[in-house]
Amino acid sequence: MILDKSVLEIIEEIAAKYPGRVAIKSQDQSLTYGELWRRSDQLAAWLDDRLEDNKKPVMVYGHKNPQMIVCFLACVKSGRAYCPVDISMPKNRIEDIAAIIDNEVILASEPLEMEGFEVINASNVLCSDKNISREKRVKKEDVFYIIFTSGSTGKPKGVEITADNLKNFLGWSKELIDNALKGREKNGVFLNQAPFSFDLSVMDLYNSLVSGGTLLCLEKSLQADTARMFEYMSLGRPECWVSTPSFADMCLADPRFNGEMLEDIKLFLFCGERLSKDTAGKLMERFPAAKVINTYGPTESTVAVTSVEITKDMLAAEDLLPIGIPKKGTEILFDGEEMLIAGDTVAKGYFKDREKTEKAFFQLLDSDGKKCNVYRTGDSGYFKDGYYYCTGRIDLQVKLHGYRIELGDIESNLMELPEVEQAAVVPRYDGERIRNLVAFVKAPNLEGSFKVGRALRNALKEKLPAYMVPKNVVFVNEMPMTANGKLDRKKLEGSLA
Repeated sequence: MILDKSVLEIIEEIAAKYPGRVAIKSQDQSLTYGELWRRSDQLAAWLDDRLEDNKKPVMVYGHKNPQMIVCFLACVKSGRAYCPVDISMPKNRIEDIAAIIDNEVILASEPLEMEGFEVINASNVLCSDKNISREKRVKKEDVFYIIFTSGSTGKPKGVEITADNLKNFLGWSKELIDNALKGREKNGVFLNQAPFSFDLSVMDLYNSLVSGGTLLCLEKSLQADTARMFEYMSLGRPECWVSTPSFADMCLADPRFNGEMLEDIKLFLFCGERLSKDTAGKLMERFPAAKVINTYGPTESTVAVTSVEITKDMLAAEDLLPIGIPKKGTEILFDGEEMLIAGDTVAKGYFKDREKTEKAFFQLLDSDGKKCNVYRTGDSGYFKDGYYYCTGRIDLQVKLHGYRIELGDIESNLMELPEVEQAAVVPRYDGERIRNLVAFVKAPNLEGSFKVGRALRNALKEKLPAYMVPKNVVFVNEMPMTANGKLDRKKLEGSLA
């Protein structure tokens, strides 16, 4: 499907036609389409007045407050990209991102203190009802949003997604969802599990908005309380489930999680990490009326570029579950084992980082003779019997609970601790899935005890998000080396078996 209007134009039409329909709902707040459009118009006008010729991206800090979406739309209405940052990020990481974005103004829906920046609680901005000109809006090749991911140097890198990238992604994903939800009587309730700083959330947020649906947000506190979360889900009656496989596994651990509790579920959409046969099989058994669709794609290609509906035959096959076939406008290429993505949703590059951009992105001519962006994924894979398969990473990047993590990022921050001479972080596997991360540390002046290991982990929590902190610390006298003089990571991994 090709969207014949921009993303903002589609949302504007829905807001005009159904102003009273609920667009975003959290535990204790909700926002209608009319309110979302009016408030974002007002905030966009305020941003335009406050920042004038400053067209730098704007950081938006918070969690699942509906005001976050007001801020997103306000930024792009005023001609500025937004950069979502979640409350789960540690202060050091937030400061790094703020320094890279370098805009004097930060919009926030939660309390935040940032020296050198003006933090604006968007809910308290007193705005007039003046309209913001449509000509100001982000369009076509302008950057729509920037999401920061883990970087191998210890500093995050910002992926620039354009308005056209997002529009092309939604043209495909909306059709995928519409086909799965055929016959429904309402516009759809979309489950939002991922924080808005994680690009998986783009799949539920914008597919919901361009469909006139309702986004049902699961706050972090809810996800920590299964009983409350299930009650909230049951009352919210989602039809389209979007999450990482790990989150579905957590829910499946409770026998109450089934089609009787969530009788409206018609579709499970997964991205962010490998979907196992065990997870897919349990879902198909407990939710026989729902489709399970596996998708694949890194942040740099706008959420996802392939899809496949999982069948019982796939569960019985020897291979891993396939990631499917590419959407129209996208090709999967191979450079040796490495998968490359070429197409109309591949990002512009990394914000203010020409060196990393030139290393990971390049251009080719497509079948129509037009220039096409190509991204080197770092993922290995193969093509078989009409489907693509992803087998893992060819570099030091892993995915844990849906989050993409550069092991070098953790190692760099470990070695900034004065007691640590050398550090290596490796994944511990449970079958084909990563269970957790383990840090091997050479620190001659430290006693290698559990207490000291816990102290190192606590020090890391001041520098990194919690999901990047290794679960265990193993102290070693020397790191194993290969014949080529490189760190023998396979030997370290093998020692965990």
